[in-house]
Amino acid sequence: MSGVNQITIVGNVGSAPELSYGQNNVPFCRFSVAVNEQWKTDGEKRERVTWFPVVVFNGLSEACANYLERGRLVAIQGRVQSREYDDRHGTKHEVMQVIAEKVTFLGGTKRDEQDNRPSPGQPREDLHRPSSTDAQDVPF
Repeated sequence: MSGVNQITIVGNVGSAPELSYGQNNVPFCRFSVAVNEQWKTDGEKRERVTWFPVVVFNGLSEACANYLERGRLVAIQGRVQSREYDDRHGTKHEVMQVIAEKVTFLGGTKRDEQDNRPSPGQPREDLHRPSSTDAQDVPF
């Protein structure tokens, strides 16, 4: 019986995407995604950041290299794969990475945020006004 290897993560791009070309000139892009988790234990706020190395291939890799930047919110769907490599001292290492099959760009880029910034001397306008659905007790 075959198993299922599927992962979905939503987080912030942690390292600038690096575009490279492999065998037969196939493009691939590597970057990391940080997923922040928060919870309370005995009334004390706790937080953990989990880092996921991500690899994207073919045309999607070029889109990621062109449009993703550090800090941007992104959703990744794919599978987990391990790979081995030797470091410069000849020591073997095994790492887990996410092979992305779908990448969804969420939120805006830093450039988008700068375009919405008021010019000096201009009164700042709230870009997000609270609504009745912004209550603290919403479970997400």
